[in-house]
Amino acid sequence: LDDVDIDEDENEEEAAKARKEQGLYADLPPPPTAAASLLYTSPAQLSDLTDAVLAPHLEHFTQSTSSSTSTAGAGAAEWKIHANAAKFSRLLDERYGPLRPLVDRYPQIERGIRNLQRKYARGELSPLRGGDPPLPQSTAIIVLFMMQRNGVRWEVLGLAATFLLVGLQPWALVVLVSGGHRWMMQRKFRRVGGMARTIVPTEPYYSVKKDGDDEIVVVGGKDLTDDEERTRRCELLRAPVGVPLDSPRGRTVAADVVASRQDEAKYDALVLGTGGVDGLYAAALLARAGKKVAVLCTSEDAAGCVAADAAGDGSGSTIGPQWDGVPFDVASNDLSAISRQQTLLAPALATTTDAQGGIRFARVGSGADGYAHTVLSIPGVGADNHSDAAPFVLHAGGVASVAEEAATVLGDGYPSSDGVGAGDSTSLQYLNFCNVVNDTAARYYLSKLLPDEVNKMRNAGAYQSAGIRYAAGYLDKLVPLHGHVRSLLAGMGCRDENLRPAQLSMAAHVSNVSALCSPEGMCYPVGGPRALSKALESVVVQNGGVVLTGVSMKEFIFEEEEEEATKGSAEKSSAKTTGDDDKKKKKKVPAPQCIGVTLGDGREIHVREEGAVVSMLGFIPTFAHLLNPDVRTKHGVPRGLPALSERRPLLKILIGLNGTADDLSITGADWYRLPNASRAFDESDPTTGEVKLGEIGMGPGSGEADADDAGEGDVVSAVETTETGEGADNAARRGKHSKKTSGR
Repeated sequence: LDDVDIDEDENEEEAAKARKEQGLYADLPPPPTAAASLLYTSPAQLSDLTDAVLAPHLEHFTQSTSSSTSTAGAGAAEWKIHANAAKFSRLLDERYGPLRPLVDRYPQIERGIRNLQRKYARGELSPLRGGDPPLPQSTAIIVLFMMQRNGVRWEVLGLAATFLLVGLQPWALVVLVSGGHRWMMQRKFRRVGGMARTIVPTEPYYSVKKDGDDEIVVVGGKDLTDDEERTRRCELLRAPVGVPLDSPRGRTVAADVVASRQDEAKYDALVLGTGGVDGLYAAALLARAGKKVAVLCTSEDAAGCVAADAAGDGSGSTIGPQWDGVPFDVASNDLSAISRQQTLLAPALATTTDAQGGIRFARVGSGADGYAHTVLSIPGVGADNHSDAAPFVLHAGGVASVAEEAATVLGDGYPSSDGVGAGDSTSLQYLNFCNVVNDTAARYYLSKLLPDEVNKMRNAGAYQSAGIRYAAGYLDKLVPLHGHVRSLLAGMGCRDENLRPAQLSMAAHVSNVSALCSPEGMCYPVGGPRALSKALESVVVQNGGVVLTGVSMKEFIFEEEEEEATKGSAEKSSAKTTGDDDKKKKKKVPAPQCIGVTLGDGREIHVREEGAVVSMLGFIPTFAHLLNPDVRTKHGVPRGLPALSERRPLLKILIGLNGTADDLSITGADWYRLPNASRAFDESDPTTGEVKLGEIGMGPGSGEADADDAGEGDVVSAVETTETGEGADNAARRGKHSKKTSGR
């Protein structure tokens, strides 16, 4: 057959007539005519070809033929069969080329391709759905409206609209969601600004030091015993965090930091703080991002601690040498929700050997006392008179443990036995409400970094509305029938505040309440806040930064762009009025850029171009003390500043107990006496039975002067001589409360 020339233009009718005359197909049905577009491209289809077309021919040629059968006719039919097979093989090669062996071996590939072709032809692969929608258009609009009114997130609302109104196929909806999620994740991990692609590794704080040339040298306890290494680390924690500005080394460092012009600046960011972990944490994150940071701290210890001095300076101090340099906490450094806190601390603390930078946390309390971490003593709570108080102990275990303690000590209702519902517990209902509000705090603070057009599409959450309301309103509304429980919940929210609930923002209240109700209890850094601050300082220093303490700051330095005013248009035609001729566009005053800070001695510290000044000093020191009045007047008073006032000075007495906790038989729990949350005395009208709620933190008879307030008459009368009527009564109440609180 290889030597036979194939004539594809053979007259099929003449050939069929000749075969009929010879009787070749007398007993066989005529073979089906193959469609011109039929393509046999797999062994499975070739098998079908053999059964439907070739088998009848082969059966005919294998049968014995009569003498009238022409040998030439049989050869011609066999030749046609092989010609068609060759044609199919050639088309298979043209379609798949080098992939033909794969298709021959795995015929399911071709079947899958043909299935897709059929679905495409039927319109099943179109992203838009055909046929009737799942819901009528009017019903779909009502469903979307109800979803919007119930606070459904805008992205979920958009997906529902594409499915119900646009008619998106379910598979297309899945692809859209997956693509959107991938895009959002890429935005999360996108590098910000000039952030380095890789983070510079650092060594643990207890393994680095600086030699005479300020080169970082790694040291360690490889050649030391465990006791010697422990002693070395303890001695390291006796030294304050940071370099004092008035020390010889501090003056050398300050000479490098001070820059009178921005083009001379050597640092990318200035972090201003009063001492504590917050400022050092912000500086460590900036250092991890590749920035060179200078931390300026107003206190003598950037950790916020105060150390005893037993140097024997002739002051008559009887402090023993064992107390020399021992740091005392000035602020509360307990941490709640420690698992989340460690996740946030890890990016700033991670070193080459430890994801937490060598910092560990210990739970306050013990298993024997249920990890009790806080004891609240609130005047009048749990007692019959206002001067006494039943100590209320807070344990680990979350809101359920607080509710059970309130039911046992204060007579509140018990939670439901199934552990799901609040049952008759008023305190559990209120604590659950506070946790729900506090869960939206992160969303609220994130909105401060986002543009307004983005925030319009985001749900602000309950935390924002709570921030502009006082805590007393929520307490009176949600806990109206139980004065003891209401004052207890008020004390939990005022634990670290010197304000009454009527003066305290609900945002601060729910933050404090949620912290005390952490299921993990409270934790404390091993080595105290100085160990944690040392670790953060080490990250800043190893990345080229510096921490200066004892810095006095005068005011911020601003760079203002020249005011750009749109000039008046060309002279108007004589047909226009004189007022229209003089009309000009309003000048646009650009916001100033803070580029540095002026120190108390007049020296200036600038940051590099596109640098930043981060203030952790507080709202009033930042915008009232350090902000130039001319700048504040020109660009407007910051929102919220007029509503704030400086708190009264706090006197803190630090007491050192010589002995271990076991020797002294004391607990590690913090003890709080909270007169600002003293029990409100509710009054009931004997005629109508209406209950008039008293004010928390004011005590009995808050509207009139008490008999035991002798000596305060001068304060009250002095106020009353200048104010009369209702204003005088309110002023007298404020003066009396101020005097009594200061005395406590």
